[in-house]
Amino acid sequence: MGPPMSTVPLACFTPSLMPEEVLERVCVAREPVLKTLEKRVKKLGHTPSPNHTLLVGPHGVGKTHVISLAYHRCTRLIASQNDPSVRIARLPEAPWTITSYGRLLAAILDRVSPAATRNTDESTLEAQLRDALRTYGPIVVFAENVDHIFVALGEDGQQKLRSFLQTETRILIIGSAARLDRSLSESASPFFGFFDTIRLAPFSPEDAREMLTSLARESDNSELADHLSSTEAMASIHAITHLTGGTPRVWAVLGNALNTAGFTDLKTLLLTCLDSFTPYYYEQLAQLSPLQRLVISELAAANRPLPVKDLAERVGAEQRSVAKAVSDLSERGWTKPVSTVFTDLLDQRRSYYDFVDPLTRIILQLKDSDTLLLPRIVIFLETWFGTEGLTASSSFELLGAVEDALASAAQGDAEPMMALPSTAREAIELKVCDVEGISSARLNLLAKAAKRADLLPSKDIIEWVARAERLDQELQSPQSRLTLVRWLAALGNFDEAEAALGTITSTQEAQEGARALSDAHQARD
Repeated sequence: MGPPMSTVPLACFTPSLMPEEVLERVCVAREPVLKTLEKRVKKLGHTPSPNHTLLVGPHGVGKTHVISLAYHRCTRLIASQNDPSVRIARLPEAPWTITSYGRLLAAILDRVSPAATRNTDESTLEAQLRDALRTYGPIVVFAENVDHIFVALGEDGQQKLRSFLQTETRILIIGSAARLDRSLSESASPFFGFFDTIRLAPFSPEDAREMLTSLARESDNSELADHLSSTEAMASIHAITHLTGGTPRVWAVLGNALNTAGFTDLKTLLLTCLDSFTPYYYEQLAQLSPLQRLVISELAAANRPLPVKDLAERVGAEQRSVAKAVSDLSERGWTKPVSTVFTDLLDQRRSYYDFVDPLTRIILQLKDSDTLLLPRIVIFLETWFGTEGLTASSSFELLGAVEDALASAAQGDAEPMMALPSTAREAIELKVCDVEGISSARLNLLAKAAKRADLLPSKDIIEWVARAERLDQELQSPQSRLTLVRWLAALGNFDEAEAALGTITSTQEAQEGARALSDAHQARD
């Protein structure tokens, strides 16, 4: 077993504390963004209109990592060009002291000419900053949590800043925000359409594997680095991505505790590591109204998307009040309307809502073991994305519900799909890109379940035989008939399995069916 990845100096919640060389080595999928920012810094002072840039993405998506690397690279770039005229002002990551337009100007000035005496008068501060631009040259301002700064500035302060930036073309703002709130998205706001927005998405499973491999090498854990290239590891990475949303912060936290054995017990690994996120989410929940917290709690307990009407019934409040709460939660980045490939098969009069950040659901469920579906969900996801069959009989219940929901969708009713756990449905939709893809997904699901039919009692196998018969009646294909043969053989109905095998016209499926029947005979002997 390789050593745990605890030797990497990885500050999961404050990347700005990490050395530049470590930030570079564990940087994944952000190089195009960094190159864009570098080009904009190089153009500063040589273009009449600087490209003020805003990195937008949810908490933990890597905004601070990118800002920190951009800051270090720009510092080195300026030094390599022997151009002391360009100065950098990096504002604090937590800008709680920037409570007004004047304090923002003072914060910038403190970083480009710290020896100067500050006056609190905004007009004087503006004049000092203009003088600094003329005296020292262009300034690059790195500002995180711009949305929080703008709230503190208010509309009047925002308007003053917009006017200043429009008249001073030798200052460039590279900022970040968790979301585009009203100060950035409403057409009447001073900064509507002002920033060039770059959205940072959570990592794909492939990006996550690259990051984990980098961390393993950073810790000199060659065993883990090699294991990460395996199909089994990739299935686990897919599972974690769909459970947690796959932000870089999640992978950093998991990576610090991961070793090869960790992939064999994802439930324990997730429960151990994700508990570190609990304080942050509880702090955010405390800022919501009582009704908003109720909506969030019920959505987590349901473990699936819900329309406003159902949410209102669950929280015991008027539908109009709940609709307003859901709208406010959507604006604040908590919830969103669900987009699904099955939309055309749903009641168009209803909109379903779910969490923007799937990690919210897990964090809220961590304290309620009675409703925690994590073990079954993990096994389902590993099975869905992997090549092997199930490893626990407890997961057959969820897999059966998925097959039944897909069967209903194939008949034009997608409501059972929306009743599935969100992570399971979203994983299905990744492979079932449209309604036409339902049949192949069902064939794949029944085939994987059949590989471990030995885990089931006969009464449960009978239900799976009925599912295989249902699918075969619908498709009437060699693949569906092979699936039926496998399940009949698993039940011990060898005569029926032989008869079904004799109707398969495809040589390949016939051979596979014969092997399945032979294996079932040997298992009974």
